[in-house]
Amino acid sequence: MKNMKLDYPKKWYENRIALEGDAEIGAGTPPGIQAKTLAKSNVTRIDTRIAFGTFVALWRRNRGWDAAKLAETAELDTEEILEIERDPHCEPEPDAVYKLARVFGLSPKPLLELAGLIEPTTPRLREEAVRFAARSESVAALNDREREAFEAFVSAISEPA
Repeated sequence: MKNMKLDYPKKWYENRIALEGDAEIGAGTPPGIQAKTLAKSNVTRIDTRIAFGTFVALWRRNRGWDAAKLAETAELDTEEILEIERDPHCEPEPDAVYKLARVFGLSPKPLLELAGLIEPTTPRLREEAVRFAARSESVAALNDREREAFEAFVSAISEPA
């Protein structure tokens, strides 16, 4: 699969959040991107894959690792890590998600759900995922707001279904 990087500026997410008001979900997909809407939710597979890629990138950055270090530890290719982090259309192999879950010390089920590989069963997780992705930026170091969003999202992923 060809690598495709979709970077949405922070301002885009802020505008989407403002439009959502106090709604339970936010951010959505940019105009022109078609995605299958998940059952009983306005959150799409693209939304959750953006959150999944953002989570992988922030987990890695939080540890001070580069993509090569995560790939080596998870026994994956560096290109696969970068594609997961950058391309919301990337559908990783289930084995890759299991390997990442093992490295992250998390159950693979919520990560498989976020990656769009199993049927969604946790609406709250999907909504938290979108909120998390909307509040995170791709910068060198986690700021306090990102760290707080990261920790809240890890907590949501770690909760039993």
